[in-house]
Amino acid sequence: MKVIAFNGSLKVAEGEPGQALPAIRAFMEEEPEAPLLVLNHQTSSMLEIDWSQPDELIERSLAYQAGEAPVQQRQGRGRPKLGVQSREVSLLPRHWEWLNRQQGGASAALRRMVEAARKSPVVQLEESSLAVDRFMQTLAGDLPRYEEALRQFYRHQYGAMFTEMADWPEDVQRHIRALVGEVQHWREANEPDRRH
Repeated sequence: MKVIAFNGSLKVAEGEPGQALPAIRAFMEEEPEAPLLVLNHQTSSMLEIDWSQPDELIERSLAYQAGEAPVQQRQGRGRPKLGVQSREVSLLPRHWEWLNRQQGGASAALRRMVEAARKSPVVQLEESSLAVDRFMQTLAGDLPRYEEALRQFYRHQYGAMFTEMADWPEDVQRHIRALVGEVQHWREANEPDRRH
């Protein structure tokens, strides 16, 4: 998981937590009152960080917030704990019968199905589009022509969108363009091959 940090419209740090956290801490020492926002680089979700904690614990917290299984040292015998949560799932008997016949049983089959669905181009397109919307709302919501730029984004008129935001702060523009590039990638992956 990568993070990106902004002080207003100025990018402070970007990258894996191990790279970004020291840069963010250095900035905070110089500007302790700065209104710092730290976002998940991929989803644009705001991240909650307790800066009184050491970086190692912050990295674990960020992994948890991103829905990643924590990496734990194996201690003793038995299976390692992977951050699995138990919740009730209601299915018809035929669904349970099918799941129980799968390799690893029902839980393993459900996990594989969820991971496969999350990686599908349709879901990736939806998630990347939400990331653009979320980032623009958070960092550009008060900027001129925000609504029109967002309208052009949802019309897939990216050139017109970039024109609307041409005088926005450079760091904000640069990250929006990167996020839109991801959307374009997944839009192409979802389009049928027109060569046939």
